[in-house]
Amino acid sequence: MRQQFLADTAGTFQAYVYENNRKIVPSSATLTAYKPGHSTALISGAAMTVGSDGLLSYALTATHNDIADENYKAVISYVFNATTYSITLFYDVVNSKLVKVITDDDIINELPQLKDNGWRVHGTADSGSTTTLVDAELKRYEDDYFTGGLAYSLTRDETREITDFVGSTGTVTTAAFTGAIATDKYILTRSFTKEIQRAFEKIDELLYRSGKRAHLILDPYDLREVHICYSVAEICKGLTSAGGSDTFWWQMWKDYEAKAYAIFKSLHFKYDTSNDGYVTGSEESKRITRTIGRG
Repeated sequence: MRQQFLADTAGTFQAYVYENNRKIVPSSATLTAYKPGHSTALISGAAMTVGSDGLLSYALTATHNDIADENYKAVISYVFNATTYSITLFYDVVNSKLVKVITDDDIINELPQLKDNGWRVHGTADSGSTTTLVDAELKRYEDDYFTGGLAYSLTRDETREITDFVGSTGTVTTAAFTGAIATDKYILTRSFTKEIQRAFEKIDELLYRSGKRAHLILDPYDLREVHICYSVAEICKGLTSAGGSDTFWWQMWKDYEAKAYAIFKSLHFKYDTSNDGYVTGSEESKRITRTIGRG
């Protein structure tokens, strides 16, 4: 999903670069950007910040984003292992951004069986600190399985956000509790943030293939039901075992994908055809009309 920035508003352009299907950490990088249809650089060879994980970033000002339009061109030149490479990406400056309006609770309410598959885990810590909880029983979960979720200490009656999870050691990292976790009883609640984002990106792609742009849909609640269904499909796909085409989760994955696509094809939504930030007249009820491939 390409990056979007609000018109007349500062924002941060970000990107990763890859080699052999892995993120790499360049030694340096610069950004040159062009407005749509312009050959004169809006930004010329400006140094980008290189994060420890390879994230390249550059702070765009409100002046950089003063005109709402699609297909701004960003050319990134980066150095890796003493060799200079270049990639070209595109981004949009928009009058409004489509936002996500569903939560983990919406997912569970749609398919309650997910509660029984690692969404909420009870246990007793082996050890810990004010910001870590360690339990060998958690080693069966993959890295970042709980990241973005919540950790609740029954002993302290405190809830903290989970900022990291390492499966090999069963270590949960959290915002600080008021005291060190020792042998506290706990409840971990995972977040479906990643699956919700993947579903959001899928809807964006379907809209694009149908001749519509997500940022011109002004009411995110018009897409709420289809977003929930695609999110459930993503979660069920992750729970499907290899080769298990007859399993419950495989069937739920396929059923929810089909349900989401059927809802998508029948959508009525408010579509800002004029791109002026308002919906009037015929813009109040648009449908997906172009024939597209199965999502």
